[in-house]
Amino acid sequence: MSNLPEKNGKEILNELFSEQEKFPVEVETESEVGPEIKSLVQKIEEDVVLNQPVIDNYGQTLVSSAAPQNPRIVLPISKNSFTLGLTKKISESIRWLTEWCFRLIKIFGKRASFKEAETKL
Repeated sequence: MSNLPEKNGKEILNELFSEQEKFPVEVETESEVGPEIKSLVQKIEEDVVLNQPVIDNYGQTLVSSAAPQNPRIVLPISKNSFTLGLTKKISESIRWLTEWCFRLIKIFGKRASFKEAETKL
């Protein structure tokens, strides 16, 4: 074969890129603003609130506004139905609905409220 000595991967790379051949790394920092411009420019760091969702040419929504963080949760039954449902047998559907509402009350606390009681005419 040839008379070339065996070299590992690092030695081959060191031969390809010598110490003199280093690539400069540019680190960009925030530029200084002159005093004449400082009065005209102010830095604003706020959350962006969209009035309308952003829609592309085909009518698909690209970006929509964020949902409220603490929405009010209205349970699907009134307080009277809730207390009545707790006394029913476990095989009845009103009991299951009541248990589900009870779970939501435990999770969301004061944010969960009962539906307004319907008045019969």
